[in-house]
Amino acid sequence: MDMIPARQPPTRDSGALGWLRVNLFSSVANSVLTVAVGALLLWSLFSLLSWVFFGASWERVWINLRLFSVYRYPVDLLWRPMAVLGLIMSLFGVTAGAASRGEGRILVSAFRWIAGLVFGLTLIALISWESVRFLWLGVSVVSVLSYLWGRAQPQLIRYMAWAWATGFIVGFGLLYGVPFVRSGPLHVVPAREWGGFLLTLILFTGIIPSFPLGILLALGRRSKLPAIKYFCIGFIEIVRGAPLIMWLFIASLLLPLLLNTDPTALPALLRAYVAITLFSAAYMAENVRGGLQAVPKGQSEAARALGLSGWQTTRMIVLPQALRAVIPAIVGQAIGLFKDTSLVFIVGLLDFFNVANTVANQPQSLQVAGGIRLELSLFLALVYWFFAYRMSVASRQLEKQLGVGVR
Repeated sequence: MDMIPARQPPTRDSGALGWLRVNLFSSVANSVLTVAVGALLLWSLFSLLSWVFFGASWERVWINLRLFSVYRYPVDLLWRPMAVLGLIMSLFGVTAGAASRGEGRILVSAFRWIAGLVFGLTLIALISWESVRFLWLGVSVVSVLSYLWGRAQPQLIRYMAWAWATGFIVGFGLLYGVPFVRSGPLHVVPAREWGGFLLTLILFTGIIPSFPLGILLALGRRSKLPAIKYFCIGFIEIVRGAPLIMWLFIASLLLPLLLNTDPTALPALLRAYVAITLFSAAYMAENVRGGLQAVPKGQSEAARALGLSGWQTTRMIVLPQALRAVIPAIVGQAIGLFKDTSLVFIVGLLDFFNVANTVANQPQSLQVAGGIRLELSLFLALVYWFFAYRMSVASRQLEKQLGVGVR
């Protein structure tokens, strides 16, 4: 009887080598394309790193970090925005710590990212920023202690919604100061002195009131009462029919005329915040409406058959499923709004993005050969990417936890 000839060993299709073979080197053409693209990427990365470490001029960016952070907020009152940062980190730490023993892995992950950024800035402050050295150290210590307190007292989670609401009010009051006080540690700092990343974060919080407003508009658009239904439809379609920059123009120029008041009587920050909030609410309403339409009608009918009222059906059955379905759209809108805050220069405000123009036009910056526009652009891109990517990661974690897209 003849022996069966030995066969070749099976091709490995698992692990890193298997993935490379299947996805990048499955054929001659794919192999050539992979090598060519890989060489191009390596060359681009080498050129970028060479410029970053040896060719770029980062001195003007480093010197103007305070402008990028708080713009013209008084130097002797920097303890106030740092105290607000400490308050936010303490609330975030307690919330993440209290939720860590349950289904709070997303909050814990986000807190670790932001706390890592704070620790890094604290290390830089201890070395180079003498005026705020101990303030940054205090923020780091408060962050750690708050997280540990939340882990030790998980029942605190039930009070955190009220704590956050109170914290936002207290924080804004601390940044602005006590009205009619012109001197002292709590004197008023006009909003026109605010700017940089501080202003970007304040404007970005417009996503918070826009969320309930968007839900109400979406529910109102589905109402059977004509007055409510057509008011919501009109608001949504009119606001969404024009870009954000136009509504900022209206808030800056037309609103004072309509109210027959001096433009300076309405703070520019307030006008920009209201315009951003209402604009975001209109888009939020359409996102939520899409989720409401995705919920099968049988869900509502079954709830009503069980004796639930219309409000109970919406609140406990329909709305949770609708919001679960549109998490990617809501997070995408939040990321877009975070970057669109740069348009507030229309009302005379300089946020994080627009401070870069001020820095680029400084006489010392213009003396640098070729200017520093490329350095500023890379710096801005890294900061925006960090926070946008962190929101995207949190979105994917939430989708996975809730099983979005899984049937």
